[in-house]
Amino acid sequence: MKVYKITSATNSFMKMFNNYYDYDYQDGEFVSDRDYESLKSEVEHFNHNVAYGPAIKIEKVEDK
Repeated sequence: MKVYKITSATNSFMKMFNNYYDYDYQDGEFVSDRDYESLKSEVEHFNHNVAYGPAIKIEKVEDK
């Protein structure tokens, strides 16, 4: 299984992201590969249309 981590440039961006999508992610939280594809699209949409920059990142950590 692949493991990913979601991180934020600032705490306020993570709060905005959580409010925008009604999530409760914490900065540095691990995400499973089954959630990755949809979350990746949401991160890209948020960064481009809400934050207008690289506010949220989701990146691969390791294979399990």
